[in-house]
Amino acid sequence: MKIKMNETTGEILVGTALALRGSSLLFSSIAMRTMGPFLLMGTRFLIAFIVIGLLFRDKLVSVTKKELLHCALIGMGLFLSIFFELKGLQTTPSTVTSFLEGAVVAIVPVLTCIVARKLPDKVTVITVVIAMAGIGLLTLKGDHLGFTIGEILIIIDALFYSISVLITDWAAKNDDPMTVAIYQMLFISIFAFIGAFIFEDIRLPESGTEWGAVLALALICSGVGFTLQPLGQKYITPERAGLLTVANPLAAALLGVIFLNEKLTPSIIAGAVLILISIFYPAWIKARQE
Repeated sequence: MKIKMNETTGEILVGTALALRGSSLLFSSIAMRTMGPFLLMGTRFLIAFIVIGLLFRDKLVSVTKKELLHCALIGMGLFLSIFFELKGLQTTPSTVTSFLEGAVVAIVPVLTCIVARKLPDKVTVITVVIAMAGIGLLTLKGDHLGFTIGEILIIIDALFYSISVLITDWAAKNDDPMTVAIYQMLFISIFAFIGAFIFEDIRLPESGTEWGAVLALALICSGVGFTLQPLGQKYITPERAGLLTVANPLAAALLGVIFLNEKLTPSIIAGAVLILISIFYPAWIKARQE
Protein backbone atom coordinates (compact mmCIF):
# COMPACT_ATOMS: atom_id res chain seq x y z
CA MET A 1 0.00 0.00 0.00
CA LYS A 2 1.38 3.38 -1.03
CA ILE A 3 1.26 6.06 1.67
CA LYS A 4 -0.14 9.42 0.53
CA MET A 5 2.44 12.07 1.36
CA ASN A 6 0.99 15.41 2.48
CA GLU A 7 1.37 17.93 5.31
CA THR A 8 -0.30 15.67 7.89
CA THR A 9 1.86 12.68 6.93
CA GLY A 10 4.92 14.89 7.05
CA GLU A 11 4.05 16.03 10.57
CA ILE A 12 3.58 12.42 11.70
CA LEU A 13 6.97 11.43 10.27
CA VAL A 14 8.80 14.39 11.82
CA GLY A 15 7.03 13.97 15.16
CA THR A 16 7.93 10.27 15.24
CA ALA A 17 11.55 11.05 14.35
CA LEU A 18 11.83 13.61 17.14
CA ALA A 19 10.19 11.29 19.67
CA LEU A 20 12.87 8.73 18.83
CA ARG A 21 15.47 11.47 19.35
CA GLY A 22 14.06 11.89 22.87
CA SER A 23 14.64 8.19 23.56
CA SER A 24 18.30 8.61 22.57
CA LEU A 25 19.00 10.40 25.88
CA LEU A 26 18.31 7.19 27.81
CA PHE A 27 20.41 4.99 25.52
CA SER A 28 23.26 7.50 25.33
CA SER A 29 23.55 7.68 29.11
CA ILE A 30 24.00 3.89 29.20
CA ALA A 31 26.46 3.71 26.29
CA MET A 32 28.69 6.49 27.64
CA ARG A 33 29.53 4.46 30.72
CA THR A 34 32.44 3.22 28.61
CA MET A 35 32.54 5.07 25.29
CA GLY A 36 33.42 8.71 24.74
CA PRO A 37 30.85 10.94 22.99
CA PHE A 38 32.79 11.13 19.70
CA LEU A 39 33.28 7.36 19.45
CA LEU A 40 29.66 6.68 20.41
CA MET A 41 28.41 9.07 17.76
CA GLY A 42 30.70 7.69 15.06
CA THR A 43 29.80 4.05 15.80
CA ARG A 44 26.10 4.78 16.05
CA PHE A 45 25.82 6.61 12.73
CA LEU A 46 28.19 4.31 10.83
CA ILE A 47 26.01 1.31 11.70
CA ALA A 48 22.90 3.27 10.74
CA PHE A 49 24.45 4.37 7.42
CA ILE A 50 25.42 0.78 6.52
CA VAL A 51 22.00 -0.66 7.36
CA ILE A 52 19.91 2.06 5.65
CA GLY A 53 22.37 2.24 2.76
CA LEU A 54 21.98 -1.49 2.09
CA LEU A 55 18.19 -1.15 2.14
CA PHE A 56 18.27 1.75 -0.35
CA ARG A 57 21.33 0.91 -2.44
CA ASP A 58 20.05 2.82 -5.48
CA LYS A 59 20.27 6.08 -3.51
CA LEU A 60 23.95 5.49 -2.77
CA VAL A 61 24.96 5.50 -6.42
CA SER A 62 22.54 8.15 -7.71
CA VAL A 63 23.76 10.93 -5.39
CA THR A 64 25.00 14.15 -7.00
CA LYS A 65 27.89 16.41 -5.92
CA LYS A 66 25.38 19.10 -4.94
CA GLU A 67 23.47 16.67 -2.72
CA LEU A 68 26.71 15.52 -1.08
CA LEU A 69 27.56 19.13 -0.25
CA HIS A 70 24.12 19.68 1.28
CA CYS A 71 24.42 16.44 3.26
CA ALA A 72 27.82 17.50 4.56
CA LEU A 73 26.36 20.80 5.80
CA ILE A 74 23.46 19.03 7.51
CA GLY A 75 25.84 16.42 8.91
CA MET A 76 28.09 19.11 10.38
CA GLY A 77 25.14 20.85 12.05
CA LEU A 78 23.80 17.60 13.50
CA PHE A 79 27.29 16.46 14.51
CA LEU A 80 27.84 19.65 16.54
CA SER A 81 24.33 19.41 18.01
CA ILE A 82 24.73 15.79 19.14
CA PHE A 83 28.27 16.38 20.41
CA PHE A 84 27.18 19.24 22.68
CA GLU A 85 24.17 17.15 23.75
CA LEU A 86 26.37 14.21 24.77
CA LYS A 87 28.91 16.44 26.55
CA GLY A 88 26.12 18.19 28.41
CA LEU A 89 24.43 14.89 29.22
CA GLN A 90 27.56 13.75 31.09
CA THR A 91 26.80 16.27 33.85
CA THR A 92 23.14 17.16 33.28
CA PRO A 93 20.10 14.92 34.03
CA SER A 94 18.22 13.74 30.95
CA THR A 95 15.01 15.50 32.07
CA VAL A 96 16.77 18.87 32.31
CA THR A 97 18.50 18.15 29.00
CA SER A 98 15.18 17.48 27.27
CA PHE A 99 13.72 20.70 28.69
CA LEU A 100 16.59 22.83 27.44
CA GLU A 101 16.49 21.13 24.02
CA GLY A 102 12.85 22.17 23.89
CA ALA A 103 14.13 25.70 23.30
CA VAL A 104 14.25 24.65 19.63
CA VAL A 105 10.51 25.45 19.43
CA ALA A 106 11.40 29.10 19.96
CA ILE A 107 14.79 29.22 18.21
CA VAL A 108 13.61 27.88 14.83
CA PRO A 109 10.87 30.52 14.33
CA VAL A 110 13.33 33.25 15.36
CA LEU A 111 15.96 32.02 12.88
CA THR A 112 13.31 31.64 10.18
CA CYS A 113 12.18 35.23 10.75
CA ILE A 114 15.78 36.44 10.50
CA VAL A 115 16.41 34.53 7.27
CA ALA A 116 13.05 35.45 5.68
CA ARG A 117 13.00 38.96 7.21
CA LYS A 118 9.42 38.63 8.41
CA LEU A 119 7.57 38.32 11.73
CA PRO A 120 5.97 35.01 12.79
CA ASP A 121 2.21 34.67 12.48
CA LYS A 122 -0.08 34.71 15.52
CA VAL A 123 -0.72 30.95 15.48
CA THR A 124 3.03 30.21 15.60
CA VAL A 125 3.54 32.59 18.54
CA ILE A 126 0.64 31.08 20.52
CA THR A 127 1.83 27.55 19.77
CA VAL A 128 5.38 28.33 20.91
CA VAL A 129 4.09 29.76 24.20
CA ILE A 130 1.87 26.73 24.85
CA ALA A 131 4.69 24.30 23.97
CA MET A 132 7.25 26.04 26.19
CA ALA A 133 4.78 26.05 29.09
CA GLY A 134 4.17 22.33 28.57
CA ILE A 135 7.88 21.54 28.45
CA GLY A 136 8.41 23.51 31.64
CA LEU A 137 5.68 21.60 33.49
CA LEU A 138 6.90 18.31 32.06
CA THR A 139 10.55 18.51 33.06
CA LEU A 140 11.36 21.50 35.25
CA LYS A 141 11.85 20.25 38.81
CA GLY A 142 11.98 23.58 40.61
CA ASP A 143 15.02 22.69 42.75
CA HIS A 144 17.56 24.20 40.42
CA LEU A 145 18.51 27.83 39.67
CA GLY A 146 21.06 29.23 37.23
CA PHE A 147 22.93 27.53 34.41
CA THR A 148 25.70 24.98 34.84
CA ILE A 149 28.38 24.35 32.21
CA GLY A 150 26.48 21.24 31.14
CA GLU A 151 23.26 23.20 30.64
CA ILE A 152 25.05 25.85 28.58
CA LEU A 153 26.33 23.05 26.34
CA ILE A 154 22.75 21.79 25.89
CA ILE A 155 21.61 25.29 24.87
CA ILE A 156 24.40 25.37 22.26
CA ASP A 157 23.18 21.93 21.14
CA ALA A 158 19.66 23.37 20.64
CA LEU A 159 21.05 26.23 18.57
CA PHE A 160 22.98 23.94 16.21
CA TYR A 161 19.99 21.59 15.93
CA SER A 162 17.77 24.54 14.99
CA ILE A 163 20.25 25.52 12.27
CA SER A 164 20.24 21.92 10.96
CA VAL A 165 16.41 22.00 10.82
CA LEU A 166 16.55 25.00 8.49
CA ILE A 167 19.23 23.43 6.28
CA THR A 168 17.30 20.13 6.19
CA ASP A 169 14.14 21.98 5.20
CA TRP A 170 15.92 23.60 2.26
CA ALA A 171 17.67 20.39 1.18
CA ALA A 172 14.60 18.16 1.55
CA LYS A 173 12.63 20.41 -0.80
CA ASN A 174 15.41 20.61 -3.42
CA ASP A 175 17.12 17.20 -3.20
CA ASP A 176 15.99 13.60 -2.89
CA PRO A 177 15.02 13.32 0.82
CA MET A 178 16.10 9.68 1.15
CA THR A 179 19.52 10.50 -0.28
CA VAL A 180 19.80 13.32 2.26
CA ALA A 181 18.73 10.97 5.05
CA ILE A 182 21.37 8.37 4.18
CA TYR A 183 24.38 10.54 3.48
CA GLN A 184 23.86 12.92 6.41
CA MET A 185 24.50 9.91 8.67
CA LEU A 186 27.73 9.11 6.84
CA PHE A 187 29.04 12.65 7.32
CA ILE A 188 28.06 12.71 11.01
CA SER A 189 30.02 9.47 11.42
CA ILE A 190 33.09 10.81 9.58
CA PHE A 191 33.21 14.00 11.67
CA ALA A 192 32.73 12.01 14.88
CA PHE A 193 35.47 9.45 14.15
CA ILE A 194 37.91 12.26 13.39
CA GLY A 195 37.12 13.73 16.80
CA ALA A 196 37.42 10.32 18.49
CA PHE A 197 40.88 9.57 17.07
CA ILE A 198 42.14 13.04 18.06
CA PHE A 199 40.58 13.56 21.49
CA GLU A 200 39.53 10.19 22.95
CA ASP A 201 40.83 6.81 24.01
CA ILE A 202 39.20 4.18 21.81
CA ARG A 203 37.17 2.02 24.19
CA LEU A 204 34.36 -0.24 23.00
CA PRO A 205 31.33 -1.15 25.17
CA GLU A 206 32.16 -3.60 27.95
CA SER A 207 28.74 -5.17 28.57
CA GLY A 208 25.76 -6.51 26.69
CA THR A 209 23.64 -3.68 28.08
CA GLU A 210 25.99 -1.06 26.63
CA TRP A 211 26.12 -2.80 23.25
CA GLY A 212 22.31 -2.99 23.30
CA ALA A 213 22.17 0.77 23.91
CA VAL A 214 24.55 1.41 20.99
CA LEU A 215 22.49 -0.78 18.65
CA ALA A 216 19.26 0.91 19.81
CA LEU A 217 20.82 4.30 19.06
CA ALA A 218 22.03 3.11 15.66
CA LEU A 219 18.96 1.26 14.42
CA ILE A 220 16.06 3.04 16.14
CA CYS A 221 17.17 6.58 16.92
CA SER A 222 19.50 7.09 13.94
CA GLY A 223 18.44 4.54 11.33
CA VAL A 224 14.72 5.22 11.68
CA GLY A 225 14.63 8.67 13.30
CA PHE A 226 17.15 10.42 11.07
CA THR A 227 15.60 8.83 7.97
CA LEU A 228 12.06 9.92 8.76
CA GLN A 229 12.86 13.58 9.42
CA PRO A 230 14.06 14.62 5.91
CA LEU A 231 11.19 12.63 4.38
CA GLY A 232 8.66 14.48 6.54
CA GLN A 233 10.23 17.93 6.30
CA LYS A 234 9.68 17.93 2.54
CA TYR A 235 5.98 18.57 3.24
CA ILE A 236 5.99 20.96 6.22
CA THR A 237 7.46 24.34 7.13
CA PRO A 238 10.63 24.68 9.22
CA GLU A 239 8.59 26.48 11.92
CA ARG A 240 6.29 23.46 12.19
CA ALA A 241 9.26 21.10 12.29
CA GLY A 242 10.73 23.16 15.11
CA LEU A 243 7.47 23.10 17.06
CA LEU A 244 7.24 19.32 16.70
CA THR A 245 10.45 19.02 18.76
CA VAL A 246 8.13 19.05 21.78
CA ALA A 247 7.85 15.30 21.08
CA ASN A 248 11.43 15.05 22.37
CA PRO A 249 10.84 15.97 26.05
CA LEU A 250 7.49 14.20 26.01
CA ALA A 251 9.21 10.94 25.00
CA ALA A 252 12.04 11.54 27.51
CA ALA A 253 9.55 12.04 30.35
CA LEU A 254 7.55 8.91 29.44
CA LEU A 255 10.72 6.81 29.23
CA GLY A 256 11.77 8.18 32.62
CA VAL A 257 8.46 6.98 34.09
CA ILE A 258 8.74 3.55 32.45
CA PHE A 259 12.45 2.72 32.82
CA LEU A 260 13.82 5.03 35.52
CA ASN A 261 10.90 4.66 37.94
CA GLU A 262 10.12 8.37 37.87
CA LYS A 263 6.65 9.25 39.19
CA LEU A 264 3.82 10.31 36.90
CA THR A 265 3.14 13.59 38.70
CA PRO A 266 0.29 16.06 38.03
CA SER A 267 2.81 18.47 36.48
CA ILE A 268 3.97 15.79 34.02
CA ILE A 269 0.35 15.04 33.07
CA ALA A 270 -0.43 18.76 32.66
CA GLY A 271 2.73 19.29 30.64
CA ALA A 272 1.92 16.38 28.34
CA VAL A 273 -1.58 17.78 27.76
CA LEU A 274 -0.19 21.22 26.85
CA ILE A 275 2.32 19.64 24.47
CA LEU A 276 -0.44 17.68 22.73
CA ILE A 277 -2.46 20.91 22.46
CA SER A 278 0.52 22.70 20.91
CA ILE A 279 0.85 19.91 18.33
CA PHE A 280 -2.83 19.85 17.30
CA TYR A 281 -3.73 23.54 17.77
CA PRO A 282 -2.44 24.71 14.33
CA ALA A 283 -4.33 21.90 12.58
CA TRP A 284 -7.51 22.85 14.48
CA ILE A 285 -7.15 26.51 13.49
CA LYS A 286 -6.54 25.51 9.86
CA ALA A 287 -9.65 23.27 9.87
CA ARG A 288 -11.79 26.13 11.22
CA GLN A 289 -10.59 28.47 8.49
CA GLU A 290 -11.47 26.06 5.68
